[in-house]
Amino acid sequence: MREDTLQQFCEKLSAKTPTPGGGSVAALSGALACSLGSMVARFSKDDATAQKWDKQRDRFLDLILEDSQAYDGVSAVFKLAKDDPARPGRMQEALLKAAAPPAEGLRLITAFIAELAEFAPKAKGSVASDLAVSAYESEAAARGFMLNVRANTSMLKDKAVAAPLEAEGARNLEALLAGTKRVREVVNG
Repeated sequence: MREDTLQQFCEKLSAKTPTPGGGSVAALSGALACSLGSMVARFSKDDATAQKWDKQRDRFLDLILEDSQAYDGVSAVFKLAKDDPARPGRMQEALLKAAAPPAEGLRLITAFIAELAEFAPKAKGSVASDLAVSAYESEAAARGFMLNVRANTSMLKDKAVAAPLEAEGARNLEALLAGTKRVREVVNG
């Protein structure tokens, strides 16, 4: 999917298939947030930060496909006969694997927004709106990742496995929202 045009990706997204779906869109939002952050850093004459965020963007681009592939595993288990004795165990394994890409994405976007909030006072004024859009896109990514973590963990039978993933996600989302607020305060004066 990484080589798809925007048109091709959107056509895949709008198809009547489970993937790509919300997790892939959250990953794309993360990539867009990092890209815009990189642009702001470059205009603010901070190439080192821009290059760091370019690498983070690339990881989000990888997560677009990884999220789809992970959920394809869940879809494959849904196709097994309901009376297949292996189905319940395989479903639990598939759900745990499907929760991994959005959980990672949420960790990554939370780290990015912390860096963006720290960078915000140094950003050139002429790109302040771009800085804010990057923060808002980060929030969209984080909310999408959290929804996808919960969608997968809610079907896990072992709540001892699900609970830490959900708790970590909630902490990350809270930290991200605080970072977004700090960026908004810098932009709005």
